[in-house]
Amino acid sequence: PRCGRASLPPGHKDSGSARGVSYLVGPGDNLRFNIFGEAGLSDVTARVDDAGFVQLPIIELVKVSGQSTREIQAQLKAAYGAEFNDPWVTVELLEAESAPIYFLGEFRAPGVRYMAGATNVLEAIALGGGLEEDAYLPGARLLRGDHTCTVDLQALLRNGAFDQNIWIKPHDVIFAPRKEDMSVYVLGAVGSPQAVPFGAEGRTLLQVLSIAGGPVAGQAFLSEIRIIRASSPTRGELIVLDANRILTGRGLDFPLEPGDVVFVPRSALGDWNVALGQILPSLQVLGGVLTPITLIESLSDD
Repeated sequence: PRCGRASLPPGHKDSGSARGVSYLVGPGDNLRFNIFGEAGLSDVTARVDDAGFVQLPIIELVKVSGQSTREIQAQLKAAYGAEFNDPWVTVELLEAESAPIYFLGEFRAPGVRYMAGATNVLEAIALGGGLEEDAYLPGARLLRGDHTCTVDLQALLRNGAFDQNIWIKPHDVIFAPRKEDMSVYVLGAVGSPQAVPFGAEGRTLLQVLSIAGGPVAGQAFLSEIRIIRASSPTRGELIVLDANRILTGRGLDFPLEPGDVVFVPRSALGDWNVALGQILPSLQVLGGVLTPITLIESLSDD
């Protein structure tokens, strides 16, 4: 999915401020309330319960979930106005814990952080302490629910492609692997189609063909092996190789990159769309966070 570059994330709304958005309170947030001049109503703290309520003196349960602090303040001013003459009410967000972001992999501060306001990708990466030097940016992914967002983190961080600096949503996962965390996918007419770990030393075409059980005798069409090389979740290079030249010593073994998809066809393929149509179902069977399914779908659409 495109993951909505222009729209605001859930839990935020236009506030007319410099940032243009305001935070909406949710379950798990901690708030501080002050009703100035009234005994026992200064520095009252309360945690928003799972149903979105807080319990306050005198007025008891108050629904606050889904509102900005300014809206809650107006609500409480009206509620306490029935008890006091023109009360002065303030509401402050102490801890925002209703909107977690999860950082996995090569972050300096991996784990869970919480959005205290509208947060874009660059701000989220800063919350995670920034990336370690061995983070492999072409393999970095923004995961939303059961989908991989089509966000190119390498283009954003290395090339200043700010159209990729989208809004983060609560519960998003940002995953930045190392090269050795990734795999090379060997599919088609081989003995055992599989994801082969890339490893610290890397992989070559002949190595992964051997690990995958070798080409199926009499079926593998080795003169047109197709390789898809991802540079982002949606951009990739399409390569055609004649493995016969390598096997007969007339060409050098071909070095692979993390995330490469190696497809050994059973017959000559008319064009890339035919190959992509055969590759996608096999990748879906393999599954996994780093499987380049989003890339194959994007190339198929093109």
